Amino acid sequence: MDTRVAGDDSLSLPALFGMKAAVGERQPAPQPLERVLVAYSAIEASVRGEARELEAELETIQTAGTIAEQLNIAGIRAQTCVVYDLSDVDRIAREFDVDRTLVFNLCEHLQGDSHRDGEVAQRMTDLGIQFTGASVTALANCLDKSRAKAMLQAAGVPTARYQVFTRPDAPIRVPFPAFVKPLAEDASIGIDRDAVAHDEAALRRRVAYVLDTYHEPALVEEFIDGREFNVGMWGNGKLYTLPLAELDYCDWADPYQRFLHFEAKWNPEAVEYQTMYARCPADVDEALADPLRKVARRAYKVMGCRDYARVDMRLKDGKPLVLEVNPNPCLSPDSGFPNAARVAGYEYPDVVSRIARWAWWRRTQQGAH
Repeated sequence: MDTRVAGDDSLSLPALFGMKAAVGERQPAPQPLERVLVAYSAIEASVRGEARELEAELETIQTAGTIAEQLNIAGIRAQTCVVYDLSDVDRIAREFDVDRTLVFNLCEHLQGDSHRDGEVAQRMTDLGIQFTGASVTALANCLDKSRAKAMLQAAGVPTARYQVFTRPDAPIRVPFPAFVKPLAEDASIGIDRDAVAHDEAALRRRVAYVLDTYHEPALVEEFIDGREFNVGMWGNGKLYTLPLAELDYCDWADPYQRFLHFEAKWNPEAVEYQTMYARCPADVDEALADPLRKVARRAYKVMGCRDYARVDMRLKDGKPLVLEVNPNPCLSPDSGFPNAARVAGYEYPDVVSRIARWAWWRRTQQGAH
């Protein structure tokens, strides 16, 4: 298994937050951080998709509060900040000193439109507000799953065969069984028990559902039925890999139902929620762990991730294929990324403080990722 990387303390928290640095600590230090604003996007009603999918929204709000609380416990002044529209970002620049304020960016949409999450990051960039996680470019590239797959393929990173559908009657070039999901959603939104199509009629019905419900193209991929892993990574410049995790669907009899659909991820009453196990560290030998880590690290760098991200993969014929690259993955205390960090020896306050540390340090590094 992966372990905490020794010597990964080139910038201590005291130096980061303006306290006296230890002898020999790297310089220069950025301006002392005065406060962290944990920003999350919110809406009053869903503008598309299924009403039940607001559950993911509620978790983000709860996570923002937890992060602010844990940063305060760690001695970092923090508070939550809701973003309904871009005027709320403008207000941050008016009311706070942007040279001493970090935004912990949990904004995943704007007015309920996940395609517009990059607008929040763009406005913060334009206003000189430092924020955690992915850049505007990385957010856009990872959100559009077909663009992400094209970038990965161009860089030699293996991923499943795919096709984008903008209408249900388009010619089919992807082999069956095929997996159908919205082109630009996350958190398993738009993925349910009917996401795998075994024939043309089922595929066209599913594509029509995505087009009608989410008002965006459908991404159709070759369904990969091998073992599923995710790899959390963090860092800029030097990249650190967290212990590998495996999603274990051993209790699910149908191999074509073994995927993390919305009910399995969000509904505690669903049998799949109760019988899907996330095993970390994954039970793998080094012969498998090494290529999983290598592919994940290449994907992180190709997509321009920074601070932290998670790469999801499945095995085909024993070799890893990238399913998705997730910048700014979920940080709820019981989610995969914090759990992998915990296995590596980092408690939750360490996780959020560390992400803040890397983001703030980037202020002194031109073009750092």
